[in-house]
Amino acid sequence: MTDNLRILYSSNAFWAKSGYGVQGLSLLPRLAELSEIGGRDNIAQFAWYGSQGGMHNVEGFQVYPAGTDAYGGDIIGSHTRHFEADIVITLIDAWVCKGTGEKVKPALWLPWLPVDHYPVPPKVIDAIQDAFLPLSYSKWGHALLKSQGVENRYLPHGLETSAYKILEADKVEGFKQNYLKHQGHITIMVAANKGYPDRKALGAQIMAWAEFAKDKPDCILYVHTEPTPLYGGLNLSALTKLLGVGDRVFFPDRYENFLGMSSEYLSYIYNSANIMMACSRSEGFGIPIIESQACGTPVITSNFSSMPELIQYGTILEPSHLNFTQFDVFDSYPDQKAITLTLEENYQEWIDRGKTKDLEASQKAMEKIHAEYDWDLLVQKHWQPLMTELYNQVKKPSIAVDYVEPKKGKIVPCN
Repeated sequence: MTDNLRILYSSNAFWAKSGYGVQGLSLLPRLAELSEIGGRDNIAQFAWYGSQGGMHNVEGFQVYPAGTDAYGGDIIGSHTRHFEADIVITLIDAWVCKGTGEKVKPALWLPWLPVDHYPVPPKVIDAIQDAFLPLSYSKWGHALLKSQGVENRYLPHGLETSAYKILEADKVEGFKQNYLKHQGHITIMVAANKGYPDRKALGAQIMAWAEFAKDKPDCILYVHTEPTPLYGGLNLSALTKLLGVGDRVFFPDRYENFLGMSSEYLSYIYNSANIMMACSRSEGFGIPIIESQACGTPVITSNFSSMPELIQYGTILEPSHLNFTQFDVFDSYPDQKAITLTLEENYQEWIDRGKTKDLEASQKAMEKIHAEYDWDLLVQKHWQPLMTELYNQVKKPSIAVDYVEPKKGKIVPCN
């Protein structure tokens, strides 16, 4: 048995450009540097999205391929035993991982999970019964789980501050001219157009923007997403044409977006914008919300789930109403009129400033977001202590006092 912790990390492949993928890309190399782990040989990725057909070694990490189950439930136990993992971390909705704790024994299962409904859905609570320790990546989720009797640890998502920051003004202007071909007011959205109902509320927000922009020819909307129903989402191109704004709503090149846009490109998009709309029906975290603010651009979001806790620069709107969902709990629906009014206010402030951004507010926003969500700081503050506790639990069981085997119904910490 090695003296180091061995971790199997189960999520989207860390080279994928999804929200989950970019978190692994930032986290895994930093975890490997911790003394409790001692190098990339002791971390493997189970890429149930992004890898098929055999094992690979990518940048020093052993990568296990997908099986037949969409989220790896059919093969995660075998991968765990093959790698001789001590710890299994899954970054995905917990309800698709039911039974994982039993499958990976004697390894300890730590689901790093979103909480994006109110209250926590019964199927989520049920799924984590055999977890050693749930990890919540929002303060809202951490508190809500705890209120329902589930002890858990708060470990937020983060960003690379070297990429998501305020860029030089002349370079941003050049990007706007060469790529967006627009020097006026720019609203953006960065959200996956995936599944139905429309969880990101893309349709509602585009409708709100269309109402705002109907008498403003100097305004455009850039939506960083797949515009077709390719992934079961909305036909956004058809919607914008129906609203009469098809010539002023833009999307990324579909093929380039399929291959994966760089963080540099996204940073220029955020820097170019006057404001971002991010009023999802629910969010387990909302990575674009912090990325936008780190680039000095304010965000409109809804007062539901994790979204308001992320706002340092922007506007938090009350939802129009709550929806009763297929999970037997609630999500929210954004207030389109309030979004339109907030866009109007942002536009007027832009006009009053001589069509420039508020540089002081942008700088403060970047500094606050960097101070809370920089990946180096997150590992130092949250992941290092957790790895030390897990090391003591697994490698030095005679002195491990931090956790005990969970009782049915909740995870119980030792006092």
